[in-house]
Amino acid sequence: MEIEARHNDLRNRLDGLGFGQPLPLSAIGIVSAILDDLIQTSEKLKCSNQQIELLHQEKAAWELGVEPFKCDNSRLLAECNELHLELIRQQDKHILANTELRSRIRSLQSEKRQLEEKNLHAECKIRELQAGAGESTKSRKDSVNKQRKPFVSTVRAGAFYQPPKCCDHGMQQLGTDVNPSSRCPCLQAKQADVLQEVERLRVETKHHQEVIDGLKNQVGG
Repeated sequence: MEIEARHNDLRNRLDGLGFGQPLPLSAIGIVSAILDDLIQTSEKLKCSNQQIELLHQEKAAWELGVEPFKCDNSRLLAECNELHLELIRQQDKHILANTELRSRIRSLQSEKRQLEEKNLHAECKIRELQAGAGESTKSRKDSVNKQRKPFVSTVRAGAFYQPPKCCDHGMQQLGTDVNPSSRCPCLQAKQADVLQEVERLRVETKHHQEVIDGLKNQVGG
């Protein structure tokens, strides 16, 4: 009775599913197991289809939300390419500017060396003038001492000694106020010119050094 009940129940289930093939009693067990698996698989397939449908709907919603970002992405990509090209141009300009600045630094350093040589030459000239002024002072002192001694003049009548024009002022000082430290005006003028030239060279050298330092800072920066 139990086998017949299972057979009838299984037969009804198969008929409901559209399986009208004959069902022998010996195949009840395996057919029942296969039918249970089929029903379970069908239910799982139905659930999976429902989940897939939900995922498709969610995907469509995400795609609609992504569209504005796609437009922004295209715009940002174009801007990125433009910025990259601008960066390359700026790098080329920077390299060219550095090259020009280095060349300018070398030129200024060469000018600085020339100015230093001129400055050294001018200082040597000052020392020479100072030495000459000292000798001139000593010679005037000796001449003053000689003037204090009596001497016999061999100069003809009507002739008189004319000192150099550059020493007129110095001789006048010797006549009024004997001062062995007084200097020849021409030497003082030469020394003043040389001192002025030295000061100009120093200022120009300092200016070139400041320009070189500024260019080095620009190159280093």
